[in-house]
Amino acid sequence: MRVTLKAIHDELQRLGHDIYLEKGDGYSYFRGGEANDWLDKTVNVSTLSSLTLDQWVAEFSRLRKLNKELLGGKTEPASRSTKKKSS
Repeated sequence: MRVTLKAIHDELQRLGHDIYLEKGDGYSYFRGGEANDWLDKTVNVSTLSSLTLDQWVAEFSRLRKLNKELLGGKTEPASRSTKKKSS
């Protein structure tokens, strides 16, 4: 299977994550869902084909775990994890 942005997104969505991968200049980064609140969301690769689909999923998992540790266990977007107090 050819590694494309769509293939990566489809696989992450199949695994239950509403996350997208975007391309930058010499890197790619995850955005959307919980990744919007991450402190570190980049993967330093020159092309998408630098990694296999399984390696992209592994990078997502690695960054998810890293950010969970950095943010003290918080993995849900602020909009979902913050509950308003009733008066």
